[in-house]
Amino acid sequence: MSKKSQLSNKSQLTQDSQTFKSSEKMTVITPSEEILLEQNLELRNQNVEQAYHNIIKGCKELLTAFETFKYRMSVTVDHTKSEKETNLINEWICYLWNLTLTKNRFGYYMVYVSYDGEALTKFGDKLFNRMLRVVFKHTNIEATDINVENCIRLDHEASDIQPFFISRLLNGDNAFVKITREEVVPS
Repeated sequence: MSKKSQLSNKSQLTQDSQTFKSSEKMTVITPSEEILLEQNLELRNQNVEQAYHNIIKGCKELLTAFETFKYRMSVTVDHTKSEKETNLINEWICYLWNLTLTKNRFGYYMVYVSYDGEALTKFGDKLFNRMLRVVFKHTNIEATDINVENCIRLDHEASDIQPFFISRLLNGDNAFVKITREEVVPS
């Protein structure tokens, strides 16, 4: 490499370094910032929880298109009231999907999305894709105060949600389980 191109590369690295150092979005972790990091974790978790509830609201709207009663039913499980020690926080289950808000071992809230294989076969990709749009709409970097895009965990393979959903329906409401039915909205 010529001396001129070495100087040019060094100059570019210096510029890039200056740009990187002046970036407002750069986070530097030092022992003195421990409290700030905890506050950021709390803010992130609040944003993930809000996104989770917005996702449920959007998914409930998708259920309003069904005439059949069982497709408009959903079960919400508030695991914080179950008196069991668990990382699960909240769960929303319907005939088609299971959305779970949980806390990982580092204290970060995560949203797990599962879908029923039989329902996917029965209703096709269109409804599944609409659900995914709802999920990503509410976790998109522009949708929240801070970046929570990495909070989503999507099962890559279909699950068998219906037996679990039906079991929760048959057990009925209790102190931490709530069953709801969406009204049909004409298209």
